[in-house]
Amino acid sequence: MKPHQKNRSRAYYRHHRRRVIRRKAKIAEYNGWYVPSNGYFAKGKVHCSCWMCSQKTNKDGFPHSQVIQLERLNSQLSDYYSEEE
Repeated sequence: MKPHQKNRSRAYYRHHRRRVIRRKAKIAEYNGWYVPSNGYFAKGKVHCSCWMCSQKTNKDGFPHSQVIQLERLNSQLSDYYSEEE
């Protein structure tokens, strides 16, 4: 069995972490967001992915799978309310 060997050095990981943080900080600066320190950008996303902010959903509508799911939910609701009467 081979001993555990690292493929990449610490400098490699530091470089890419700095690169990603720099990119996200530029996005935040462009949008005018207040950020106390750049460490907030070490992980995670910079954009909001809610349905109101997502450009793709607003432009193209919901994906086909979600349209079908919404239709099923609406039919279940209509069936439920028609059974009560």
